[in-house]
Amino acid sequence: YLLNTRPKKRKSKFMLNENKQVKGLVLTTIGVLAIVPDSILIRLIQADILTITFWRALIPGVIISLGVMIFYRKPTISFLKAPKMSGLIFIISHSFGTLFFVIAIELTSIASALFIISTSPIFAAIISRIFLNEKITYRMIFTIFGALLGIGVISLGSINSESIFAIGDIAALGAAMCLAISLTAARSASNFSMIPAVGVSSLLTSLCIFYFIEPFNLLYSDWVFILILGVIFVPIATCLIATGPRYITSAEVSLLLLLEATLAPILAWFILSEFPGFETILGGVIVISVLVFSNIIALRQSKKIVQ
Repeated sequence: YLLNTRPKKRKSKFMLNENKQVKGLVLTTIGVLAIVPDSILIRLIQADILTITFWRALIPGVIISLGVMIFYRKPTISFLKAPKMSGLIFIISHSFGTLFFVIAIELTSIASALFIISTSPIFAAIISRIFLNEKITYRMIFTIFGALLGIGVISLGSINSESIFAIGDIAALGAAMCLAISLTAARSASNFSMIPAVGVSSLLTSLCIFYFIEPFNLLYSDWVFILILGVIFVPIATCLIATGPRYITSAEVSLLLLLEATLAPILAWFILSEFPGFETILGGVIVISVLVFSNIIALRQSKKIVQ
């Protein structure tokens, strides 16, 4: 009897791990695909930057906050009572990152903004080295220099075109740094989820902007795009991407996140007829290639450690 049951237990354990891997890949992929139309919808909204930021933060903030209060009441209440330093840093950095993201999408090409923002893991590695005393490997040094080369090529194209594009690139760099800070804060407090902090940060962002805008002065088409963005895409993307690392490695999550920087510029090219420019394409290819190569190495290393 024991001989007959042992193979079944091993098989079920293997299938359980395989199911977790598939589940993590599916959830993260859906989350990344949900965030791809984000930049397109922001560009289609005929409103000023602060108004777009207000609604993009408020609607998802309300939905996420209600969701965590209903399904994760105790962890949410404990977080609100004592968010600790990591929680406060996450809330502030995520708030500024939301504003910088909208500024970047509005003031530069979608391709330039997303290629630059995709370098956030590099800044996260540097910040983790400074504040968490984590070592920077030779792989990360190669990644940093390669990505900086790509950013330099993208910035060169922006400087040669319009000065406002350069401002958008700087905002994209700020968004990447804010994302890196929030990732580092979340990593330093891995014992609890930062999803409640996302809701708090979004509500805080909209509250700070409210007094400087007329939020209801929008076109009918703007309301359609804002509702699609705030009710569907942003909450789904935020929750699924935050859930993915529970089932797959951070290297796999980082590799899948590059889908946004790859697909969104192509989508903008077809829908908005926005040609990003040859320098942006070249710089983006350099950035994406370096990050893909780096993440593949990290993924192989993590699999060797597991084995």
